[in-house]
Amino acid sequence: MDGIRDIRSMRRVQIAPLGYERDRVFVPATQLNADRLYLLVNADDYSTVTYHETLRDDLEDAGVDIEEREVSLHDVCDVMGVTTTIAAEHSDDEVFVNISSGTNVAAVGAAIACMTTHATAFNVEPETYGHDIREAPLTSGVVDIGQLPDYPIESPTSEQIAVMGYVRDQTDQGYTVHKRDLIEFAEREELTFMTDAPTENRQSKYRRLDAHVVDPLESKGYLDLRRAGRRTLVSLTDTGESVYRAFEHKFQFS
Repeated sequence: MDGIRDIRSMRRVQIAPLGYERDRVFVPATQLNADRLYLLVNADDYSTVTYHETLRDDLEDAGVDIEEREVSLHDVCDVMGVTTTIAAEHSDDEVFVNISSGTNVAAVGAAIACMTTHATAFNVEPETYGHDIREAPLTSGVVDIGQLPDYPIESPTSEQIAVMGYVRDQTDQGYTVHKRDLIEFAEREELTFMTDAPTENRQSKYRRLDAHVVDPLESKGYLDLRRAGRRTLVSLTDTGESVYRAFEHKFQFS
């Protein structure tokens, strides 16, 4: 396959959102000798598709190890989060992501995931297109498998992700979160922005929290700050929730 590296000392891992396709999943997995294939499945949408069971059987017969991960193929951040997590789990392997086998939304999420990890995105061009997607795949055959260009994308730091996760968890449990809580969390978890220059000065701690975490995340629309008397309440915005889901692997595997 033109443009895709062949490093035989690593395992070849593929990730494919499973939409109304067969050949666009089967051919790359077998032609590129995938050792493991992660199928991103949305059971609610695709449980009645007749050719998916035979696809799984054919892949296993071809010697491909299959693992399914449940995901909403209509949610960019959900696809992105699952894809980045799998890539992080296989940091020592070659990871290729099939962006042409699921929904258009899944393709966007998978492509963005590749921009933030070592995974390589590829597209599969079909020979023909089908019609009745419940009885036959949307496409058939494969003309070419082409690697997509890699574009960098900025993501929150692992420590910012850690703080976002803390805010989300506390909020989900019904607690309010103040800046002081974030400082105590950062000290407890020994996050470097708080421990690299230890100080007992209270205002210095707040300044470091603001500079390294709160101000950058608020400026991007990920955190919402609200005054409550002399305290500042901190919560995730809807955008912040989506971004956390997409990048939480950075803290899990840091």
